[in-house]
Amino acid sequence: MFDDQPTPLDLRLRLFGFPVRVSPWFWLVMALLGDFTFRDPVLGPAGLVVWVACGFVSILVHELGHALAGRWFGTGSQVVLLAFGGVTVYNVPPRSGWRRMATALAGPAAGFLLLGAVVGSESAVGWAAAHPVLVRVYLYLVWMNVFWNLLNLLPIWPLDGGRVCREVFYILGLRRPDPAAFAVSLVASGALAAVGVLVFLNQAPPWLLDHMPYIPGPFMTLWFILFAVQSYLLLQQANRQAAWGSRYYEDVDDDTPPWRKR
Repeated sequence: MFDDQPTPLDLRLRLFGFPVRVSPWFWLVMALLGDFTFRDPVLGPAGLVVWVACGFVSILVHELGHALAGRWFGTGSQVVLLAFGGVTVYNVPPRSGWRRMATALAGPAAGFLLLGAVVGSESAVGWAAAHPVLVRVYLYLVWMNVFWNLLNLLPIWPLDGGRVCREVFYILGLRRPDPAAFAVSLVASGALAAVGVLVFLNQAPPWLLDHMPYIPGPFMTLWFILFAVQSYLLLQQANRQAAWGSRYYEDVDDDTPPWRKR
């Protein structure tokens, strides 16, 4: 990505022993996503600050879920928050398909745990009603940790659902799990992008609008188009590499020592 290189403007901190780096692009894109909050009728421009802060907490908790799961399986990692979200970079990918699946699911699981803590504490003590800022904090945290974590579970690469899809194919014994996962990602992201384009052009048939549980807006439609393009390129690359027997995770799909492999 265009923002994955460290810059002098990065925020750096350490949480639970994990290095965390926050790109300046993260703050900018979060502000663009929450531009509507700048016109908050109660908080005014301060509403944007609340939105960005909630986004920071939500995405950080999500990535720390990945990092903690990786630590459980014996691998260190660092967390980087970038323009369009975050990424957990493992020193070594967790070995075996089910472990990688567990680390992928740990991110959304952490987000849903945060959601439960927010809703549960509000139900218990009613803290959100104490101040208009807390009302917005509650609403934003609930929305972010429902929508963003469900979005992350779609079978689209490199979202967590796309990684889970790859590991399911591997565990089921599919000979080439990587191109299969990229193909699923291409179909899923392409279909959502097509729906978004049809809706934007006012060409979507009524039956589609009646049966689709989620209709992407213009921004998300562009995002799905980018995912579809990326999935297509990865699929082509995986097919070219098939002749060498190369895989996305190379030789870390099991714990067999190299001298026992044939």
